[in-house]
Amino acid sequence: MTGIQHRNSIQKLSSREIFVSVILAAVLVTWIAIIMCSSVSFQNAYAQAQNKSFQTPNSANQSLKIAYLTDGLFSDAGWGAFAYNAGQEIISKYGYEVSFLDNVSIPNIETTLKDYADRDYDIIIAQGYEWGNPVIKVAQKYPDIKFIVFTGQVKSENVASIFPRQQEAAYLLGALASMLSKNHTIGFIGGDEKYPNLKNIYEGYKQGALHVNSTTRVFETYLGDWDNESKGRSAALSQIKEGADFLLHVADTSGQGVIQAAKEKGIYAFGAVSDQNKLAPDTVVTSFVLDPAKAYDSIFKMIYGNNFTGMIFTPGLELTKNSTTEDGIVYIAPFHGFQNKIPADIQAKFSQLAQDVRNKKITIP
Repeated sequence: MTGIQHRNSIQKLSSREIFVSVILAAVLVTWIAIIMCSSVSFQNAYAQAQNKSFQTPNSANQSLKIAYLTDGLFSDAGWGAFAYNAGQEIISKYGYEVSFLDNVSIPNIETTLKDYADRDYDIIIAQGYEWGNPVIKVAQKYPDIKFIVFTGQVKSENVASIFPRQQEAAYLLGALASMLSKNHTIGFIGGDEKYPNLKNIYEGYKQGALHVNSTTRVFETYLGDWDNESKGRSAALSQIKEGADFLLHVADTSGQGVIQAAKEKGIYAFGAVSDQNKLAPDTVVTSFVLDPAKAYDSIFKMIYGNNFTGMIFTPGLELTKNSTTEDGIVYIAPFHGFQNKIPADIQAKFSQLAQDVRNKKITIP
């Protein structure tokens, strides 16, 4: 029906027909309002949003301006690289305009947030735990802007956080290291112990190691520096000297020094946040990886549906990268060249542990 025909048909309606149409429309609107106002628990919200169908954004949504800000480095092959890749996924999947800024110093976080808020961005993504409190403070003054904190634990009316359960993947790496370690000694090297997600990762790693072998020693070292390869290498060499033959780092650029030390000494390492096998193919057995394609799905679906809610999402393990049936965003990278070197029984045990974690038969606090 053409627009002209449509208008003519409306003009021919009787008063009674118009009245009935208005009543039906009012009832429909009321039911929609009731459905939209139904409460959803924070624990289930992420899974529910992941499972909703999603259509290509319309032209209005394509004009959204997004700023992606981080104190990491896009060049670190880990945390910062994930930020850049996630931003590119947002551009590719939703067609939004994304501006990037890395290497923001911690003292300048609040100033940077205000600067970008004043530029009329619609959404500001702040990647890094340190951004949480400054985001809450700035967001109060910019109620029309939506803020997202990755690895955050803050929320308000226009602020949502994503705090992935990375410890679930670290548990599996700890178990694998413990099963393969000849010295029954493994190590963990982190950037800074004040970050709760980092402590969670270490505790998961340790729990997994002790689950398969209660006699395994697990070393723990924090560098107080995320961007110093020399410090990472030195800490790794110290742990190797004490007998560690598997190392997990969560230390950004400093972690590349950990991998280098493992390569020099002929032991093995695990990568973090991104698949880091390419940094040392004969050294990095596998990595725990944050899935950039899915990281922001739930929140952007809420934004697209005009029902953004400030909450803290806690997605955990997914067994398959980019899984459309699992709500997790953390997965284990392939074994690459180690696929045929790891005994079949150990791989089977590893797979079973992954299933048990995913199915909540094993819980990692």
